[in-house]
Amino acid sequence: MTDTMGTTTVLRTPAEEALLKRYPAEKASLPGAPAVADLRDGAFAAFEKAGLPHRRVEAWKYTDLRANLRTIAAPAGPPDHERVRALPPAVPGDGARRLVVANGRLVPELSDLGGLEEGVTIGSLAEALTHADAEVLAALRPIPEAADNIALSVNTAFMTDGVVVRVADDVALARPIEITHVIDGETAAATAVRNVFLIGNGASATLIETTEATYAAAHQTNIVSVVTLGDEAQVDHIRLQLDPLEAVSLTTLTVEIGAKARFETFNAALGAALARAQVYARFNGAGSTGAFRGATLLSGRRHADTTLVVTHDAEGCESRELYKAVIDDEAKSVFQGRINVPAHAQKTDARMMTASLLLSEGAEAYAKPELEIFADDVQCGHGATCGALDDDLLFYMLARGIPKSEAEKLLIIAYLGEAIDEVHNEAVRDMLIHRIEDWLEKRVG
Repeated sequence: MTDTMGTTTVLRTPAEEALLKRYPAEKASLPGAPAVADLRDGAFAAFEKAGLPHRRVEAWKYTDLRANLRTIAAPAGPPDHERVRALPPAVPGDGARRLVVANGRLVPELSDLGGLEEGVTIGSLAEALTHADAEVLAALRPIPEAADNIALSVNTAFMTDGVVVRVADDVALARPIEITHVIDGETAAATAVRNVFLIGNGASATLIETTEATYAAAHQTNIVSVVTLGDEAQVDHIRLQLDPLEAVSLTTLTVEIGAKARFETFNAALGAALARAQVYARFNGAGSTGAFRGATLLSGRRHADTTLVVTHDAEGCESRELYKAVIDDEAKSVFQGRINVPAHAQKTDARMMTASLLLSEGAEAYAKPELEIFADDVQCGHGATCGALDDDLLFYMLARGIPKSEAEKLLIIAYLGEAIDEVHNEAVRDMLIHRIEDWLEKRVG
């Protein structure tokens, strides 16, 4: 607002005021050499100028963080290791190497760090920041697609720790690496975690990330994962968002893909009152493929946002995007997807699809798929559907003696299966099916 003297007063929400006060108070205790402090200062200045994103910011039109984030939770304190240790594995039987990030910090004594393959190193982000690790500092700078993202800026300013995984050229990981992000505590707490995965030329890895808590509370998580793939590398990335139903979950994945490489990611949005999963991907080398998929289950008054930006910055790359949502009660699902194809990215093949299944009159779905194409020798397309269960299919199953609740369950599982069946990890697929079945049982009950 502007007063009669021509000066401008910026109105801040309580949450914004809390963040503005917190950074100067915490800055000295955050890890990092002077170069990291400069990076933090720049990120915080971007937040200070813009504030929390709101509906007038096009990329946040359907997820008004300024309106929905009324307060800022206190920073998470030290976790109780025994409570964290007692958490059952999110994906039973996956045989993964489990790395635990509890209350924003890597916990070596709870993590499986022994017997690493030759050419593989796993370390703490805080330690890398303290020693001004050049590779890590380079990875902290956002790719162009995410440069003005305020959630990413806030994470950069406040990041405490995370994992740094390096896989050398031509090394194939025998076991998946599972990063378990846990908040421990009965009262609401906030974390800012940054993970860096540096995958060398010809290397291959499966990366699983989970977000969960020991208590149901209104926790606030802001997790950013940075993945870089060398030429001919192969990476499967899976994120399982299992936060308490009172929580706020912000996750960001940025990916840079080399030549003749393969990258696939799957996001399951199964928790949190307010969740936004952001993916920013860039094909930097020719002849690569990428797949971006996800499944969302919503009930009550929950809100889940998937925002995806894929840039084909090299010739002859292929991408496939498929996101499906099931929405019940008065919940709201948002999908925003954009594929960028500059003039030099000829022979691009990109297909984007989002579908929403509404199970109630009060359920809402918003979809905004976009193509921005400047090349002329391409095959690109996008589509979006939204509707209820197919009455004909439901009638067909009822006519054969299948109870209505069971028929609906079978149809919903089949609907989501198109996305879930593409997950390569069998244990993750099984876990997702069990979670869907549990969700449907509770819905019927």
